[in-house]
Amino acid sequence: MFLSRLVLNGRHPRALRALAEADLMHQLVYSGFPDREDGGPGRVLFRAEGARAGRPGLVLVQSEKRPAWERLLEEGVVLSAECKALQLRLAPGQRLRFRLRANPTVRRVFQPAQDGRPKQSGRRIGVYGEDAQRAWLCRKADSSGFRVLECAVSDRGIQFSRRRNGAAPLKHLCVDFEGIIEVTDAERFVSALERGIGSAKAFGFGLLSVAPSR
Repeated sequence: MFLSRLVLNGRHPRALRALAEADLMHQLVYSGFPDREDGGPGRVLFRAEGARAGRPGLVLVQSEKRPAWERLLEEGVVLSAECKALQLRLAPGQRLRFRLRANPTVRRVFQPAQDGRPKQSGRRIGVYGEDAQRAWLCRKADSSGFRVLECAVSDRGIQFSRRRNGAAPLKHLCVDFEGIIEVTDAERFVSALERGIGSAKAFGFGLLSVAPSR
């Protein structure tokens, strides 16, 4: 895996539009990877941090393949781009600081069918309320090789993304989680890092950032 850190040019129109619209940020990030005819981008996760206190926006990109950001640099959309290979040394019991921007959802369940088993609609609905959102993360942790020790929850409300066919915008609940986790299964944890946590990954959700806990 590779981790890139992009500093966007806060004066460039494309960068400003991308920071405001998740679908445009998706296009900007994926422009650094091969298209389908050349093998495709592989698995890509990203998280955009908006400009703060006059500073330009920051985008973290985790990818299966090494990206090429030269074009964005030449066009002035990106002021700087750093990329490094991720060297993960993880073991059960290891504690890490983490940050995650997630779209916490559950599938809507209908009344039981004639065979007595519940049926699901395919539609996802948002998980609201701090306690419910923290519980959602703990359930994800149980199946992803870690457990949550400390966690601050910040509900950022609804993120809207335009659709180019003129249909109604997509809506995604945006929640930031930050705190301390403990690795319980290193193999499953690495797999979770690679695939991301939760849904709507194409719209800037699911990237689990970790660092050693002091």
